[in-house]
Amino acid sequence: MMRQPIRQISHITGANTNQPKSRRKCTREPIRLFVGLSLIWIIVFVTKFYSDQPQQPLQSRKDVSPNHNNTESNRPQQQEQELSDNNLVPNLRLNALDINNVDIISGSNDTQLNNGNNDFPEHYMVFSTDCTAYQDWQALVFFYNAHKVQQPGHVIRIASACSEQQQEEIIKFHETTISKLSSKFSVHFTPDFSKVSGDNYKYYNKPFGIQHWLEHGMKYTENKDKLEDAIIMILDPDMILLRPLTYDFTDSNVLIHKSKKGAPKIRKVMHGQPWASLYAFGDGPFRSVDLKHVFANHTNSPALRATKEEQSNNYPGGPPYMATGRDMYAIVTVWCELVTRVHKVHPGLLGEMFGWSLAVAHLGLPHTLATSFMLSNVDVGETEGFPLIDALEQDDICKLPTSIETEDKLPYVIHYCQMYWLGEWLVSKYNIASSFFSCEEPLLIEPPKDTGPAGEPRGIRKRRIRPTTVKREQFVICQMILRLNDAATWFKDQTCDDGTANYT
Repeated sequence: MMRQPIRQISHITGANTNQPKSRRKCTREPIRLFVGLSLIWIIVFVTKFYSDQPQQPLQSRKDVSPNHNNTESNRPQQQEQELSDNNLVPNLRLNALDINNVDIISGSNDTQLNNGNNDFPEHYMVFSTDCTAYQDWQALVFFYNAHKVQQPGHVIRIASACSEQQQEEIIKFHETTISKLSSKFSVHFTPDFSKVSGDNYKYYNKPFGIQHWLEHGMKYTENKDKLEDAIIMILDPDMILLRPLTYDFTDSNVLIHKSKKGAPKIRKVMHGQPWASLYAFGDGPFRSVDLKHVFANHTNSPALRATKEEQSNNYPGGPPYMATGRDMYAIVTVWCELVTRVHKVHPGLLGEMFGWSLAVAHLGLPHTLATSFMLSNVDVGETEGFPLIDALEQDDICKLPTSIETEDKLPYVIHYCQMYWLGEWLVSKYNIASSFFSCEEPLLIEPPKDTGPAGEPRGIRKRRIRPTTVKREQFVICQMILRLNDAATWFKDQTCDDGTANYT
């Protein structure tokens, strides 16, 4: 049975580009043809008339439009010179290799939210990967959904520890395919930092890779005046954007974790006011780590004086991390200094995240922690964005948003690091074959749109399941499958010869 293509507002050409090539039919009647030709002549005339006029971008998202009346002196300001000048655009590079023409390979409209608004700070969204096929497909899904939600600014994959062949393959794929989504999507290559302290911890590549990008890709020290007011965001590769993520939460439905410090009066990322997603490890960085060892060179660190309340409510943050360029550069510098010492005394999985928490505490940068940035663990209480899903109508659970108003009811990202399982329906990043993004592989079977996947969890951990948890599982399973199929359909449209793509 042939699969029906996923229908969604397209930000690529304005048409339904999710449809397979073989299904895009043109059945105009004569009167429609006459009207169409007339419109073409009008468009040609208007285009010629305005060809020498400054072009304003499409502004389609009022919730993230900059506030032109805002005059707070401590908010980041956009510099007069655009940050997308040739000397600041992150290139595909590693050592002597430098691909300078990646940004002329476009093919997209680039209707991003900050274009033409001089008071809107430039945004840089980065995510760190290795160079395996497993994280290649995650990077494709990340880039694709960043484009679909019109994420403003630059999106950069930081790829560490590539072999020469892997690097060449990633560059080729980016030039021929990913760059069609946006000229502001790029890749930065770094050496392998997993053994930087003599042991072997692959997550060193995140802090040291980002530091490498800041110093060698962005040349932060040389371009400090242009970059210190920019917004830099760190996400994980296994995250799917559900809506644009920007520095301004003034009119957002974002939920903020309660703390003695309280919610910020100005709900924006500003100097001295970084944001992050609340994670469930609480005061773990202060309780589970030998702080005397970590701060042996900083015996008077403010981190050693953090109160229990601050440890639990201002510092247990994780991706998405958000800070101004000035704060981010300082945080990453200290993060790289401390993370190896943290891993020495806490060799577990979370050592790299604990290192971040201790770095920001050392710098005296308590975070505004959002509880609704992400969806990840359906069994959590109110420490993630699932209360927003609980409030959705059932009819919206197994559909992609068809309006900005619907999209803005959602959290910002799905962090698909868990297993999502109801009855016969299971979604896990570990079960997605790298060959899924190919011409030959079929799309995933989609759940029914009316009720979504149903049934009890299966496998080793059978348990009673609450109706609320069912709805949460349904949402993540549906959205993951629909968005993976959406990205795979676009991939096939771009890369497969006519008649060779499997859309079933």
